[in-house]
This record gives sequence, structure tokens and C-alpha cells, in this order.
Amino acid sequence: MINRILKPISRNRAIETLGTVWTTCMKHNMEIDITEETLQNMCVNQLTFGLFSSHENVNDRETLEKLAYALGLYGIKNPESDSYGIYPRTSLKEVSSNELLKSIEKELGFPITFARLFTGGMVRQESDFGRWSIRQIHYLWMMKKILELCPNRNSRIIEVGAGIGVLGFYLDKLGYKDYTIVDLARVNAGQAYYLSKNLPERNFILSGEVKNPFEDIKSIKILHTSDFNNVPTGRYDLMVNIDGLTEYPVEDAKRYIHSDCAPMLLSINHEVNPFRVIEIAEPYKHLVYRTPFWLRDGYVEELYKA
Repeated sequence: MINRILKPISRNRAIETLGTVWTTCMKHNMEIDITEETLQNMCVNQLTFGLFSSHENVNDRETLEKLAYALGLYGIKNPESDSYGIYPRTSLKEVSSNELLKSIEKELGFPITFARLFTGGMVRQESDFGRWSIRQIHYLWMMKKILELCPNRNSRIIEVGAGIGVLGFYLDKLGYKDYTIVDLARVNAGQAYYLSKNLPERNFILSGEVKNPFEDIKSIKILHTSDFNNVPTGRYDLMVNIDGLTEYPVEDAKRYIHSDCAPMLLSINHEVNPFRVIEIAEPYKHLVYRTPFWLRDGYVEELYKA
């Protein structure tokens, strides 16, 4: 797998266009040679800078609590009532993270399993479900949304900008087999390593390995952004993007949002860069709903349909 991972990188890196954000992220990423050792430790080195790393200044427990609030397991505080000493009837104060995960699992309706993190000894949060960090919690919410939008396990999912591939692991555990990642070359390397180590029984197709990767409906496809140019109309049922579209060059973002490869786009993104998803979606995609993202301040969750 390491030889397969390394093969497409130099070819695909040469044709990438990056916005300001990802120019910075790749500058850090390029400080690390891609080897089996660095991939094994990618969650504590610069290979996952901006994706999934120990550099994130976010409280893991707080993110877990936000998921519990989003699911309605606990009532949220009301600032107008704080001064009167009136608080929600149920409180998270005495609930352990392990107990909270068990309640969340019951409410979600599917088993929670955290894939092995390659962290070189870094301990984030331990639980009966495995070691976890904020990105896995974000994707538990994403799986809830996918189950609502595409309950048929034969549904075809494409993720643009997939981090280290957490969604691919969850999809596999819930029976979805037709999953495709589109991302940058060096990010593809981390995704291929993470998923192949955690899903050793699955077949993978990497960028450049077959003439038409989109014909395969049973393999996990880890492709480069340039491969997206050949995606057929209507190939997928849902496109997903978390924390990416508004950080790309606007023409690249339009290429994904305006694509006719899927009738639905589920977007979770911030809005502090020169453009927002809502500003470039019309008339290609129609906004179905728009709401603050429960699990991360400053992010907006939106669903668009063709």
C-alpha cells in the first residue's frame, strides 16, 4: 500500500491549484516526507495540518456535549434565565464522557465504533468505544444526516475534501460500499493509509490506477481533485463537504457545487473568506435549509438540491 500511495503524488501535485488557506496548510505538510513512519504518526505531525491534528485548540468534551444537545438528549442553557438561577432540568455536569457516548449511540440508532488513530502515543479521549477526538464526533452527526437523506445502503456518496477519511470508515461500518473521496495529492496519501489500515478487508482504487474509477461501485475510491473532471452526470446520490469549499479558489469551489454529478450537496463550512457557499450555489443548486452547525461555532450547515 505504501508504494501505491506514493506513486500518484508527484504527478498530481504538479497540477494542483491552491487558495490562500491551503497554500499555508500545504507549506506545513510539505515539511514532512511521506513514509510509513510519518503516516503512522500523521495525527501528531504536519501531514494532517489543518485536517486532524493535535494543533487544534478545541475542547473534545465540549464537542461531545454539543452533539448531545443537538440530538435533544439534554436541554440547552438560556442566558435570560441564568441570572435567576434557572437552568435546564437535565444537566451534563455529572455525566461521564463514556456514559454520554452510550446515550448518543442509543439516540443515533447505530453502533459507534472509533477507528484506530495513528497518533504516535498522543492520547486524546479514551472510551469503551475507542480513542476519539473532535473530528470523529463531527462525523457522527454527518452519518445521522446521511442516514436521513440516503437511507438505502446502495446510495452512492462522494466527499470533496475528506480530512483523513473518517466518513469512509463510518460508511463502511453502516453498510455503504460506494464511497469516493476527491482531494489533494498529499492528503490522499493520509486517507489511503488511514482507511486501508482500519478497513483491511476493503478494496481500494487510488488515483491513476484504473482508466475509469467511477465504474467501480464496490471499492473505496481515493481520487485526486483532477479526477473529478471525468465524473459522470448523476453518478452519485449525495455530495458531502465539511470545512473545505470556502477555503478553495472560487473556481474550484464552483466546479464542485455546480457539478451535476449528484442531486444533493450537504455542506458544513465557515463564511469568513471572500465567498460563501450560498453566494455561488444558485442557480445550479437550490437551498433546502440553512442552520448554524451545532457542533462547531462559526460554521453553517446547509443542504442544497439540484
